Amino acid sequence: METHKTAIGVDIGGTKIAAGIVDTEGHILSSLRAVTPAGTSDDVVSAINYLIDKLIESAANISEVAGVGLATAGTVDFKEGVIVQSPNLPFSKLRLRSIIESKFGLPTFLDNDGNLAALGESYYGAAQGIKNVVGLTIGTGIGAGIIMNGCLYRGATGAAAEIGHMVIEATGPRCTCGSYGCFEEMASGRALVRLAKEKIGQGRQSLILELAEGRFENITGQGITETAGKRDKLAIEVFNEVGFWLGIGINNIINIFNPEMVVIGGGVADAGELILAPARQVVAERTLHPNQDVAEIVLAGLGNQSGILGAAALVFDELSLD
Repeated sequence: METHKTAIGVDIGGTKIAAGIVDTEGHILSSLRAVTPAGTSDDVVSAINYLIDKLIESAANISEVAGVGLATAGTVDFKEGVIVQSPNLPFSKLRLRSIIESKFGLPTFLDNDGNLAALGESYYGAAQGIKNVVGLTIGTGIGAGIIMNGCLYRGATGAAAEIGHMVIEATGPRCTCGSYGCFEEMASGRALVRLAKEKIGQGRQSLILELAEGRFENITGQGITETAGKRDKLAIEVFNEVGFWLGIGINNIINIFNPEMVVIGGGVADAGELILAPARQVVAERTLHPNQDVAEIVLAGLGNQSGILGAAALVFDELSLD
């Protein structure tokens, strides 16, 4: 049987590690996942090694593995292959690229998951063939990746695209980073929950609290989305407010980078037009021409496979395989 080039993509998250063998067309030929160990960095690395080892075994008869791509949240030094720090993971100045490369003898590349979500969309998703793209992954916070002239833009130290910490409301709520009014504090899943709790706390009635069994701590972005789908007035109001701030952030992105496309992924993107419609309205009203004329705002196409596919795309990109 003729073999063909593939890459192993590994998506390292705070709760799970997902890994897969991906061919150059973006087909996932085999995949595995594991719960992220709640221990030391050595424990997490052991789990990553186990998944890669099993995938290499399964690939023996179907493909030639060209390399390994690693996607992780946090600050990454791409050139050195180091995870400087990562939220929800016990990593600090971890030289993960060299650890994996030494163990498996395969070219290995490591990057931030926001970068790789954008790269994956440009290779296999909503942004195929688009040269200038900004990808936003909106979940609890906001991750991002910037593709300029077909290349990932990483900045001087590899820490570019921290768009989630662009301040868009200087007197806004305090962010987890220590600043105030960051984009992710105003337009993420965390913002949805905060606003819903504030409004319900003022005595407003909503199905949101009913769905949460009357407990504030049970209010989630998913629950707010569900109740908005039932035309709950307060839930729709929350989406309109968060969508407004999403639009403010996208306005800034379009005016700064002049992209052809802004791709919206992550859990909050599941709300679709509930959040995109108010965001698009802000862009229509505020963003400069001709910038807004060429900037399409679309939903991501890769869903929860974006980490694996983006990490594999990094291998193909760095080794110039396609």
